[in-house]
Amino acid sequence: MKIVIMGDDLKAQRLLDAFNSLRRVEWHKMPQPHGNCKLSEVRVLFFIKQGLRTDPRGVTISTLSSLMGVTSPTITPLIKNLESNGLVLRLNDQEDRRVVRVQLTETGEEFIRKAIGSLKERFQGIYNFLGEEKSAQLAELLEQVHQYILERQKEERNV
Repeated sequence: MKIVIMGDDLKAQRLLDAFNSLRRVEWHKMPQPHGNCKLSEVRVLFFIKQGLRTDPRGVTISTLSSLMGVTSPTITPLIKNLESNGLVLRLNDQEDRRVVRVQLTETGEEFIRKAIGSLKERFQGIYNFLGEEKSAQLAELLEQVHQYILERQKEERNV
């Protein structure tokens, strides 16, 4: 049963229905190579991998929290879970013992390689399904929607 929220504004209703249908698909819950890892933990692994490109000694908790836009206390339990699953190592910095650096283990490297492969496969599938032109249009439209939402949020904060 379709729920009509927008009244007789069919254009707005179609947009709402499209967003809701994507949300209901729960594609982030599709089989993943990350087994018992939470999606938030997989995101942390992506950011660790990215941070290691800049500093091979490891990524600090504060750097991770900054990159992800969350607080350090949010990151810490995720790192602890990843460490208990053998995906990361926490090491004290050689120059400043108060600083903790995080590195991927070999298992973590393999894990993130598979996760990246899975992500690439999904988006390549969408690209192949839509074709080059529609894929470019979709990306542009999503970027515009994102910009619109950011502008609206900024306006609402200034009111």
